[in-house]
Amino acid sequence: MTKREARALAKARRAELDMQAVGCGMARALFALPCWAAADTVLAFAAMPDEPDTAAMLRQALADGKRLLLPRVRSRTEMDWVEIPSLSLLQPGVYGIPEPPADLPAADPGRDAATLALIPCLAAGTDGVRLGRGGGYYDRFLAQYKGERLLLCPAAALLADLPADDWDARFAPDEILTEKGILQ
Repeated sequence: MTKREARALAKARRAELDMQAVGCGMARALFALPCWAAADTVLAFAAMPDEPDTAAMLRQALADGKRLLLPRVRSRTEMDWVEIPSLSLLQPGVYGIPEPPADLPAADPGRDAATLALIPCLAAGTDGVRLGRGGGYYDRFLAQYKGERLLLCPAAALLADLPADDWDARFAPDEILTEKGILQ
């Protein structure tokens, strides 16, 4: 299977899911994890309609007093992390993805030792390979990020044999969160 075929399969499977319910299941599982409790900073993303709804996670991070950083596209190959004090500030970005406004400054995502990154994907391999949308933004970020991380992947988007390149990010089973909890 090629990456193009894998993306088409993942999109078809995801189209059958209630992404609000998937996101709620992920949020319940996430809030019970020690890495959530320990995190002072959360790097997350505002979900697009075909992604698990992250709104509850974002609201809870702010309610818990955590520093919340969301990505903002800077160029065709780069994104910045921006601290966001309120979800009401989000606006459609270059690709229609809700992101922080241009007037908020970029932040250092590695500033705090207790940082948890919640990473999106189209699909994940059962061997931990992450399949993204093809822009490479998260692969470039993850290549240098050293903090705690969780890949948010609907259980239906876990695929047995995903194609991968050397630069594709890989996750251990205990770093993959589905609506059913952490993979074991």
